[in-house]
Amino acid sequence: MSLVLLLGAGYSHVKGQSATFKALFLFNFTKNVEWPPEANGEDLIITVVGDSEITAELQKIAKVKKAGSKTIKVESVKNINDVGTSHIIFLGSTKSSLMQSLSAAQKGKPVLIVADKSGMWKQGAGISFLTSNGKLRYEIHLGNIEANKLHVTQKLISLGIQVQ
Repeated sequence: MSLVLLLGAGYSHVKGQSATFKALFLFNFTKNVEWPPEANGEDLIITVVGDSEITAELQKIAKVKKAGSKTIKVESVKNINDVGTSHIIFLGSTKSSLMQSLSAAQKGKPVLIVADKSGMWKQGAGISFLTSNGKLRYEIHLGNIEANKLHVTQKLISLGIQVQ
């Protein structure tokens, strides 16, 4: 399924389906982010900090989908100190107070930090989810993404709300 179709689905009303849509967004981010060669491996690792619903939804996706030729491995941790090597780190809204510490710990590493709270780009997130008029959207901060040696497609940029 294309990014446009899945992200378009995310723009529908998300009440009760928020975790599913966010997991679909995260999966589609894997197709639209380029990691440097040193970040390559057999698996694409998504670490979720503090959100069991997103973890469960991502695990469902990982059973049937791949990120290109890579197997998706989903890890769940309760504390940012338990985050290992990851390609994407999702910080749940209940853990948003840890964003500055997480961002500092991951500075310069090839990792996409995604937050479940609007405005977290100010504290280092590359992408932050928000709900606008009942619709799931995301803010994207290219400076934070590029500081972590990542490149994103124009499609990902154009479908988000670019912030600076």
